[in-house]
Amino acid sequence: MAKIHADYHLHTLFSPDGKNSPEEMCRAALEKGLTEIAVTDHYEFYQAGVFRDKPFTIEHMRAQQRELERCRELFAGKLTIRRGVEIGQPQCNPEAARELMEAVPFDYVIGSVHKLSDLDLGLTQYTEENIPGLAGRNLSMLYELADREDFDCMGHIDIIKRYAARQGMRVDLLDWREQLEPILRRLIERGKGLEVNTSGLRQAARETLPSLAVLKLYRSLGGEILTAGSDAHCTADISAGFDEALAVIREAGFRYLARYEDRKPHFVPLDG
Repeated sequence: MAKIHADYHLHTLFSPDGKNSPEEMCRAALEKGLTEIAVTDHYEFYQAGVFRDKPFTIEHMRAQQRELERCRELFAGKLTIRRGVEIGQPQCNPEAARELMEAVPFDYVIGSVHKLSDLDLGLTQYTEENIPGLAGRNLSMLYELADREDFDCMGHIDIIKRYAARQGMRVDLLDWREQLEPILRRLIERGKGLEVNTSGLRQAARETLPSLAVLKLYRSLGGEILTAGSDAHCTADISAGFDEALAVIREAGFRYLARYEDRKPHFVPLDG
């Protein structure tokens, strides 16, 4: 039976919300039958600059990479460990984002939008009245990210639906297709990919991020690059939902998943 063997979205104690060390996450990945992981700890950017009361500093990322190198030696021949990062809304501070990319060597970079400038999507109250405005602002920031920032795959493109679902509200970015489609087209033009994030399956949204319908649209426009990530912040969630994600990816028309080394993708058949 075909499986997804690489989890490309994992957070450790080097993220403010991570629960386990890199070594613990690696051991759990092996126990779950994975052959490759990308450790993608958070690095958030804010409108007024990088918040210094959180560990979003270059030295902190260098410390994370030193620990990943130790894990690479420890698990050599058993688990491939990619040096990753999840950058949040880098367009809010492009100079600091460029500084990070120049200073730290990554294999794989997720570009995400967690905040609308300084408004945290996960801490927002959602109502029928404000959802159109929030979705529109979210899509505008996603286009800015797709248009000019340095990353490899866009993370959980419709994460707003995950947060809204917690409050019993529905958000479907296809309701704003005229804004969504240019984002997907720009990703394709720039050789960037999409992440299929399985965190929504274990939360109130009860579907992958993005949904099957968004994946089908991306594929119909010529999209080819996909990675799969659990967005695990603890060992228990590593590779969670991958069987469901595999079915969605196949139904959307994809036959390969991408893996990265030194920011360059190579493609692995879904049956491989």
